[in-house]
This record gives sequence, structure tokens and C-alpha cells, in this order.
Amino acid sequence: MKRILKKQGLFKQKQGNIFEVRIRFIKIIFFVCFLGIFCKMFYLQVINYSKNAMIDRKTKFVKIKILAERGKIFDRNGKLIAFDFPNYSLYFDTWMIKKLKIENPGYLNELKNCLSEILKIEKKDIEEKMNGSYCLIKKNLEIEEYEKLKKLKLKGIYFENNYKRIYPYGKHACHILGYTDVDGKGIEGVEYFYDSFLKGKEGIYLVLKDGLGNLIPSIKKKIIKEEKGKDIVLTIDSYIQFIVEEEIKNGFEKFTPKNISVIVMDPDTGEILALANYPNYDPNNFSKFDLSIIRNKCITDLFEPGSIFKIVTSASAIEENLFTPSSTIICEYGKWFVRGHYIHDVHPYGILSFEDTLAKSSNIGIVKIAMALGEEKLYEYCKKFKFGERTGIDLPGEISGIFRPLEQWTSYSITAIPFGQEVGITSIQGIRAISVFANGGYLVKPHILKEIKDEKRNYVVNSYINEKQQILSQRTIYILRKILKKVVSEEGTASSAKIDGYNIYGKTGTSQKAIGGAYLKGKYVSSFVGFLLSEKKNIAITVNVDEPTGVYYGGLVAAPIFRDIMARIINYYEIPPEKDLKIVYKNEIKGTN
Repeated sequence: MKRILKKQGLFKQKQGNIFEVRIRFIKIIFFVCFLGIFCKMFYLQVINYSKNAMIDRKTKFVKIKILAERGKIFDRNGKLIAFDFPNYSLYFDTWMIKKLKIENPGYLNELKNCLSEILKIEKKDIEEKMNGSYCLIKKNLEIEEYEKLKKLKLKGIYFENNYKRIYPYGKHACHILGYTDVDGKGIEGVEYFYDSFLKGKEGIYLVLKDGLGNLIPSIKKKIIKEEKGKDIVLTIDSYIQFIVEEEIKNGFEKFTPKNISVIVMDPDTGEILALANYPNYDPNNFSKFDLSIIRNKCITDLFEPGSIFKIVTSASAIEENLFTPSSTIICEYGKWFVRGHYIHDVHPYGILSFEDTLAKSSNIGIVKIAMALGEEKLYEYCKKFKFGERTGIDLPGEISGIFRPLEQWTSYSITAIPFGQEVGITSIQGIRAISVFANGGYLVKPHILKEIKDEKRNYVVNSYINEKQQILSQRTIYILRKILKKVVSEEGTASSAKIDGYNIYGKTGTSQKAIGGAYLKGKYVSSFVGFLLSEKKNIAITVNVDEPTGVYYGGLVAAPIFRDIMARIINYYEIPPEKDLKIVYKNEIKGTN
């Protein structure tokens, strides 16, 4: 009996030991599980908090972009010619509207009446917007509408801030400035070319979502502040730009051409002081104008330079010491058969000096000069002027022009290229070429940018790099200036460009338009390139008149426009005459606009 009881006691003791082991094992399992959970929570809440917080935020918030204010554009004298104006759009806060429908439906009727009265929108349209999924009430509020609604502090609506690009002087400098689209992106002109500087950086704020995914605009927070775009200062002078625009409008009314293009440039630096085409357009309402008017023809449209190209041919021959100003050339009395075709002059000349060949613009004489020079040398000098290449002006759309490689010349080319046929140039290439003779033989790079500044008016880009390359000697420049001054005299083809008392130089061009290799009867381009030299200021101007009606010679059409523009610029800069001759032009007062 005792043995049985002893065995039972041992059994119970053994059972107790097993139970204790199991309890300990379970405790260990619970401890390990708890430790695992704790470690995971620590990892999520401490180590990987920022990542998980962002995931959580993304599920509760929506990113909304804040447009940045675009940079301003100024002329060289600090005149503001393009800027952003705050522009507000009005939206319903759909989350708040749903809440008000339950808590205060009477208020919604008052809200509809108020919005209808201020915005001049029908109540039924307001109600449709209030009950619909699209929460925009009105885009681009008038400033009076915005101020009235802002003061009322109405529940259930909110404003979204945008910007509207303003060009305060309308059509003024439109082909320089260009315009922006509805999203504030530059499309044409400086607005496009320097868009990366002007546009600034967008900001971002987070808008809370409710459980159903509806936005709650009244609960938002900014996480990235927007940065205003950089301001740009241009080389143009708004007053000179105004002069040009007024005079080409007068010229358009007088000669009724398809288009007039004018560029005014500082020949020493390549700074564009004015650039205009007429007809022009209003960048504030660009959609109302045809793209043919919006196109900047000064840099996108080709024309055969005609007789203005004779300057290049003549300069090349002088540079090679083939002729002197007094060298004589037989001009065949106005008609010469060469290389299988006839060349004609407008006036029949017999023997002319080299100087008079250019001054009187003899086609026959200039071809004889070119043939003495030879094809290779003529080509070499034309390439020094970089015909057939873009000037690199900082405006969009520039084309390279037409100047074929020497191996593509025909036997006819040497009798056509010297007086501007078989060549296509733009107005900007024309003014770059004539500036060589104004600045002492240097090819400069035309440009429109003066400097870029940040919001604190610190320089980001301080002025443009002045790129110069000497392509002609001082001797050649001296001789050609003397001839170009004779062109603008009673003896030359451009006496109508003369301004008494001032050193005016230039050359006319009259070219017949060609399509598909055939010249069009009665279709001409009249041109004049010229410059003023003075101790105070040097100015270069090119005038290009496309298909004038009636008279069409460059000396009768383009030269007078040049004179009228230059005379007003002389008054503006108060440049004294060389012979104490006083110019009074239209009783103009400096500084008026």
C-alpha cells in the first residue's frame, strides 16, 4: 500500500514538473512575440517614421501646385514692359457644402443669392455647380469681384491664386516680347527664349481628404514655398522702339506693302535698341491675330539683298588690293552679255570709277569687280560675313539664310551673287553686315538681353558677352565709308536718306521676288541699310519693305523711312550736328511717349 502511494506521489510530482515546463515555454513564446512586436513598432515608429508618415500623408492629403509669379521684363532704362498680375478663380468647397446641407441649409440659399449678385451668374447655374462634381464657380475673377467676396468671408467657397501676364503698352515691342499661354508658359519672343529664367519654381501645398476621398480645401498646409521668376532687362530702348513703330506705320500707310521690318542696333556692341514689324499684334490678345502677323519677320523671313550686297563685293576687292577708289571700270552703257545672258543697269553708264560704281549701284560694274576678284575669294569674304549662318540672336525662330557652298555654284553665279541674287538673307543678317563698316571692321553678335536679376535685384547674368571678330582692315573700312557716304548724297542712289549736318552712310537695295527659280513681275523688296557716326553715339538701322505698291526702288521707299527714324533718334540722344546745323523734327520733345 505504501509502495502504491509512493508511486502516485512520484507521478503527481512528475506531472507538476511537466506543467511548470509548459508554463515557462508559453511565457517564453509570449515574450518572444511581444519582443518581435515591440521591435517592429520601434522600427515603424522611430527608425522608418518619415517614410511611413509620408505614406500616411499621401493617403490623407493631395498635392496641389502653386504657380509662381513670373519674372518682370524691363527695357534698358528700367521701364516695365511685361509683368504678372494676380488673378483669382473661385471654387466651391464640396466637403463644406455637404456639411452645410445638413447643418444649415438656409445659409446655402443666401450663398447662392450672394454669388449670383456679385458674379452676375444665374442662380440655377450656381445651384448646378454647387450640386455637381466640378467645383469651379468662375475663372479669372475681376478684381472688384474678388475684393467683395474676400471681405464677406463666406463659408463653402475658396480662392485659387493664379497670374495673368500683362503687357501694359499693348502692341509695343510685341515681336520682341512674345507672349505666354494660359498656363504662364512662354510661347514667342523673349518670353519663350528666356522662359527657364522667367517662369520661377512652383510651390506645393497639401489639401486634406475625408474618408470618401473628397478634398477639404479649408484644411491645407504649404510644404514647398513657390519662388518668383527672375527679372530680365533688355537692350531695347522703349522710346526708340516707339519711334520705329510709329514711322513704319506711317510707311505702311504710304506704300501699302505686305510688311515692313526695321531693326535699330548699336553697331559697336550688337545691342538691339529696337526691332519691329508692321502689321503687328497685341500680346494681351494674341489669339485674335493670324500667325503670319505674329511671326517675327526680322529673323524668320528671307529676301534677296539685291544691291546692298554690293558692299560686300566691293569691300572684298579693296581688301585684296585689286582696285583703288579711282580705278576705272567700263560699264557697257547699261547692257552687257556675259556667261550666256545679259546683265542690265537701271541707268546706262559708260566709264565709272570704282567709287562711283558702288555709289551709282551699277550691276555691270560690280560683276566686273567680282570677276576680277574670282569665285573663291568672293566666297571666302562672304563667309567671313557669315552669310548662310544664324547670327545667334537670343530670339526664337531665326533661320540661317541661303548661301550655297562654292562647289554648288554654277558659271552664272559669279554674275549674280555680286549684286545680291542667288543669296537669301534676313534683316538681322543685314544689320550685322552693315555694322562691320560702322564699327571699324568687326563682326558683332546681335543680342536682346542686357542682364538678368533675381528677386532681390542681384545680378544673375550681368550683361551679354561682347563677341567681336575683325574681318576687314581699317584701310578698307575707311575707303568704303567714303563711298557709302557718297551713296547718301545728291550723287548717289539714296539722297532721300541724307540728314544735313550729320555723317550718314548707307546703301539701297531693290530685289525682285522669286518663287521656284522664276522672278515675279511687279513684286519687289525695297531695302536700305545705313548708319550714323558721331562722337556721342553710333547707330545702325536696316529697313526692309516687302512688296510696296507704286514706287519700289529702295532709295524712294526704304531710304526715307530710314531718314525719318534716324532724325528722331538724333533728337532723342541730342546729338549735335557736325556743322552746327539744327534739326527740328515734328516739334518732338525728348521723353514724350
